[in-house]
Amino acid sequence: MYKTDNMVLVVEISTKIKIILTCCLLLSGVSYGQKSSIYTEDIDHFWAMYDRVLATKDTQKQLFYVQTLYLNKASAGLKDFMRARGHSAELHLNNIFKYPKFWASIRSKTWAIKSHTDEIEKIISNFKNQYPDFETPEFYFTMGVLNSGGTISGNKVIIGSEIACADSTVVVTELGKWLQGVIKLNTSVVSIVAHEIGHTQQTRYRKTNLLGACIREGACDFMAELMYKPVPKPYMYYGNQHESDLWDAFQKVMLGEETKDWLYNGDNAPNGIADLGYFIGYKICSSYYENSINKKQALKEIIELKYRKKSVYTFLVRSKYQGGKK
Repeated sequence: MYKTDNMVLVVEISTKIKIILTCCLLLSGVSYGQKSSIYTEDIDHFWAMYDRVLATKDTQKQLFYVQTLYLNKASAGLKDFMRARGHSAELHLNNIFKYPKFWASIRSKTWAIKSHTDEIEKIISNFKNQYPDFETPEFYFTMGVLNSGGTISGNKVIIGSEIACADSTVVVTELGKWLQGVIKLNTSVVSIVAHEIGHTQQTRYRKTNLLGACIREGACDFMAELMYKPVPKPYMYYGNQHESDLWDAFQKVMLGEETKDWLYNGDNAPNGIADLGYFIGYKICSSYYENSINKKQALKEIIELKYRKKSVYTFLVRSKYQGGKK
């Protein structure tokens, strides 16, 4: 009887420890086991900092709060994002006071990010089914400085949640035209996640020409559509309406290295629609896939493309893309 009571006590203690550990993991914003590693603590830290900043008019205290309550507590993903996108306490503080209506309207949407875990897991499952060499990345949902909706660093998918989860219900009147256009067509943060997952699978980026750079970005839009749903971006809508003219213009410069008229041009896009090179790359990859008999092999070749100038030109030829012309 003594041994039985002891065993029951041990089981009860063990069960309580497991429950406590499970609660701790949930509170930390990390999922383990069969689920992917999804980190959201940067969002929690940002809003805690935000409230403290608004509670004082002392600029030095405000900068101190940004630095100590947010930047100094950065996750591994946010640390990489800070380096890649030029975060600073000053820039964060300036954005907070420059766009007050935007921040007030985006808050609840950033909290809702945690509800998208199942969708992300579904994308990962689709990738694994169609690309056996898929390596599951880690996911970091951060709060950025309004200059990037997402990027990668090694096997990390890093999301600028303030852009990625914004949609047509958010107040954007204080923002520039590029951000207004991007946010207007956003329907789900998961679309951006799907795009960035594609980047984590690609071969290491090397210096290439405009054609290669556009295929690299467009490939991720293509994969996002294949694994999830079409990417809702202004360049997609505009591109489908002007495909032939865009292709004619692109062919004249695609073997050069200048990208400013086609990629990463935000408010400086020549015709007001940023990143049209994404559309061109997407169409080339779509054509390559559709014109291939073995779809899994075609996807593997899209993902593992080497971005040497000769390689991307050969890829274009094999894609049989005609710029929307029959």
